[in-house]
Formats: sequence, structure tokens, C-alpha cells
Amino acid sequence: MDNGAAGRDAADAPGCAEKASATRGLIVVGPGAAFGVPLLRRFGDQGFSLGVISRSADTVGRVTAELGVAGHQLAGAVADVTDQAAFAAAAGRLAAEIGGLNVLVYNAKLSIRGTAFAVRAESMNQTLAVNVTGALTAVQIAAPLLADRPGATVLLTVAGPRSEPAAGRFALAVGKAGVAAMGEVLAPLLASQGIRLRTVVLDGRVGPAGPLSPATVADHFWDAFAAPGGTAFRLAPATRRRDAEPQLPLEG
Repeated sequence: MDNGAAGRDAADAPGCAEKASATRGLIVVGPGAAFGVPLLRRFGDQGFSLGVISRSADTVGRVTAELGVAGHQLAGAVADVTDQAAFAAAAGRLAAEIGGLNVLVYNAKLSIRGTAFAVRAESMNQTLAVNVTGALTAVQIAAPLLADRPGATVLLTVAGPRSEPAAGRFALAVGKAGVAAMGEVLAPLLASQGIRLRTVVLDGRVGPAGPLSPATVADHFWDAFAAPGGTAFRLAPATRRRDAEPQLPLEG
């Protein structure tokens, strides 16, 4: 199920009728280099307190510095999602530090190159531990923190379907498909606790030169959160009309 873009105003987001003094908190697990900072900035601009969890101290430092330039403060923690105890401690501490958790974004991934006939079993298991099991761990730990919070939402980053995974990233493609399937199973269970689960499908490479720009992706995550309904939100590059393509000059 695909859903169109929702309104971009903060007033459209769940929980915006709450008192202005109330705190809304966002934690991004695995902010990444492609769009992590723009995503955090997008929610920060709407009044969210921000937190990130990464297995890399360098990533936490980089994101903190870049957001500081934009005028946003960040609470960061270093933890590996495959270490359940460490991750639980980090998530609990960050939720308290940012004033409570309302939105969890799971964007962590591990990509090991290899085609379907070349990837080793141990490599496949390593990627699934982060890309699928890690997502489950994050949701299990976040659910009690999200319960009874206004607009409680889990956003899972999912890649679009591809018959030939880019650059031989077979294990990553399988992992992202697994996250999508897991989301379908978890959604009704979380809904019974007042928590929305939505998959954010990025059907293309994210980068300054496109086809998906970081700013557009950040807006898309906000739309997925702010939309009053829906479960899967797909963002694909705009297709160019054939008659709009530049024409070669005639040869004389």
C-alpha cells in the first residue's frame, strides 16, 4: 500500500494539539551519512528533541557537530543494536534525556557485498543480525517507552524492490525485504498499544546528485509521521517525460 505526501505543516502531525510546553522526542537508530542529519533537522525544526544511537562514536560526533551548526542540540549514545542489554540501556537513557520518546526511526544497516551465489552464510547472518533482528530488538525495547505518548510512531527504513540489487548487495536487499515483512506483522500488535508502525520505502539511491535528495527524503519521513493514516510510504525518483528530454541536433 502506497500513500501520497501528507501536509508538511507541524499542525498536521499527531499530538500537536498537546500543550506547547510538552516535549516530543525522536530517536534515530543508525543516522547514516546519506540523510541522517537532514532527517533529524526536519523533526528538530518542528520542535522535537533529538537523539541518535550509533555503533560508531565518530558518527555520533559528526552528527552532533553538523546539527549544532544548524542550531539543534543532540543527545547521542554509542551502542550496537546486536547487544540487546547495551542498546536497551542507551535507549532508556536517551528517552529520559530528551524528555520522552514519541518517534523511533530504525535506519541501521549492515551491507556486505556479494551476489546471491557468492555471499557466505556467516556474512548473511551478520547482516540479518543488524538489518532484521536489530530492527526487532529496537522495536521491542522502544515499545514500552512509546506507550501512552502522543503520536507514538515507529518508522522503519525499507529499500524498494529490485530484481538486481545494486553493487551485489544481495544480503542487504534480503534484509530490507525482511524488515518490510516484519513490519506488517508487528503493526497490528503495536496498534493495540496505541503505537503506529510505518515503513518508509526509498526506491532509489539517496545523494546530493539524486535521484533522491537528502532534503526530499527528510520531508518524506516527516510526511510518513504526520499522515493521519497509512502503513507504507514510498518515495521514488520522478520519471522524466520522453518528450521533455533534450533533442540531439540534426546532422547536416
